Amino acid sequence: MFSYMCTVCSNDQSACGCCLMQTQMARMEQFFNMTTTEMSQQLMNSKMTLNNIKNNRSAFSVALNNEKTLTCFGPVADDRRVTYKHVFLNLGDSYNAQTGIFTAPSSGVYSLAATVYSLSPVDLPQATCAQLQVNGVALATLVEKNGLDSEDSSTVVIARHLKAGDQVSVILLKGCNICDDATHYNTFTGFLLYAAETA
Repeated sequence: MFSYMCTVCSNDQSACGCCLMQTQMARMEQFFNMTTTEMSQQLMNSKMTLNNIKNNRSAFSVALNNEKTLTCFGPVADDRRVTYKHVFLNLGDSYNAQTGIFTAPSSGVYSLAATVYSLSPVDLPQATCAQLQVNGVALATLVEKNGLDSEDSSTVVIARHLKAGDQVSVILLKGCNICDDATHYNTFTGFLLYAAETA
């Protein structure tokens, strides 16, 4: 096509304008086709990224119970996992209310938080202490044993890289107790900040 137009242009000067315009249009069409192909590829990549984010969404927030009256758990003779029964949010269904374990659905950096609280008469010994654990290994310890008043509480918030399948839980330590009701003093929360295979 181009060789024919160039031949016409070289033999007939009046055809040169048309020839140049056809050449420019062909170049624009080629550029447009290349641009739309790139845009289609970028759109496909964006859709895949969005679907990946949606599939990996993970967040949970739970409380010890939702009772009308204050109910205590402990003191315990041995370390025992806390099973938080009242579920505010369980996006991705990765928290198990029967076991008290959150299982990371994908590798990434997670925000993890726990608050423990206890209430008992001033004349009785009391202690609020627990551990935030990953795969049975202590990540952080929550302790208050002042004994100067009837209430004890402690909170920890951390960011931690977890691998897919890692299990996170709160362990009530030997001799400690926690108490809760519908005010939700005792909570356990976690959510994926961003997906990452390594820290």
